[in-house]
Amino acid sequence: MQLKKTLYCILVVTCLAISPLHAAEDQHDDHDDHQEAEHDAPETKGPHGGVLLQQDGVTVELQIFEQGVPPEYRAWVTTDGTPVTGDADLDVQLTRLGGQVDNFNFAFQGDYWQGAGEVTEPHSFDVEVTLALNGKQYQWQWESHEGRTRIAADIAEKAGIRIAQAGPGTIERTLTAYGRLTTAPEQMARVHARFPGVITRVDVRLGDRVAKGDRLAQVESNESLRTYDLRSPIDGVVSERTISVGEITGEQPLLAITDLTTLWADLQIFPGQRNKLAVDQKVHLKAEGVDRQATVDHLLPSSDNAPYTMARVEVENTDDALSPGLLVAGNIVVERLDVPLAVDNRALQSFRDWTVVFVQVDDTYEIRPLELGLSDGTSTEVLDGLQVGDRYVVENSYLIKADLEKSGASHDH
Repeated sequence: MQLKKTLYCILVVTCLAISPLHAAEDQHDDHDDHQEAEHDAPETKGPHGGVLLQQDGVTVELQIFEQGVPPEYRAWVTTDGTPVTGDADLDVQLTRLGGQVDNFNFAFQGDYWQGAGEVTEPHSFDVEVTLALNGKQYQWQWESHEGRTRIAADIAEKAGIRIAQAGPGTIERTLTAYGRLTTAPEQMARVHARFPGVITRVDVRLGDRVAKGDRLAQVESNESLRTYDLRSPIDGVVSERTISVGEITGEQPLLAITDLTTLWADLQIFPGQRNKLAVDQKVHLKAEGVDRQATVDHLLPSSDNAPYTMARVEVENTDDALSPGLLVAGNIVVERLDVPLAVDNRALQSFRDWTVVFVQVDDTYEIRPLELGLSDGTSTEVLDGLQVGDRYVVENSYLIKADLEKSGASHDH
């Protein structure tokens, strides 16, 4: 929590409000008037709700129009209050984070000037407007940033913000099946007395871990009255114990040692799923919050003639995180699709009405609204909104989202 507070305090947010850099007429000779024009604030709105750019009787109202059409530029140009309907050259150049430049040339459409092309999201860029009219050149420049923030590299490092590079990926189609963890019969060794006798000593309790050759108990032979040891035949855990000191041995097993370093996941596959499965398919297993990667080893009929097939999966358990009897879910990979561009699902965040990732350029981070395709819960295909090679935030992207939301900026043009 303290780390988040520190991040909020240090992040420098570039808000959405449009602030001018300068507006100038290239052929203007009056230095004082020139300086005044540079600082005219284009926050002023025109009658159509667009940014109002003014100088020496020339006015350009510039608007991103989004009602019922993909976002497009519209403009209204007047000189001394008279609409300009032709014999003008109006252009807008947008420079985006990372250096991409979008150019829009305008043509008069009867009621307004329209820029050619769509103004793609995010609407975050440095704007340069140029107007050639009556032999004069006019120019305005300002920053119009949204969904953008700056974070010093050392702060990003301390906050655990980690970056990945966008590129091709593989989306896995899976089938989910459920079952239980069991122990393979060949991994259990039952210990018998070699000669009938009396138990004189027991060295282990249920659940104890033993190594091959460890003494488990001692028996005094009825015939020789000599004591001999019962030793573990394998490494494992004492899973059964049916003896106590003073008891008489018989033919029944006295102890069982089970090797739990590997388990079986027996997954139930119903008839409608069977034709999609095959041996050696990859499986993502989850039991009690523990994840494992494995493959289908066998496809077997059910032992009790139930109407399902058993997919048996060998599960590594060298860390003793799992135990027999646990319920297990298995996502079996039945198809792998290579896609030209995919992102790690940890990077995805909701922002306004979009699903976004945050791209990084130097110390600056900015939203990228995405059009998404297939997903497998780990990776998601990107259809539009990101380029191969873009650097995007994978870990702790929610901190950047929280900072932008805290700034209270709005989507405004």
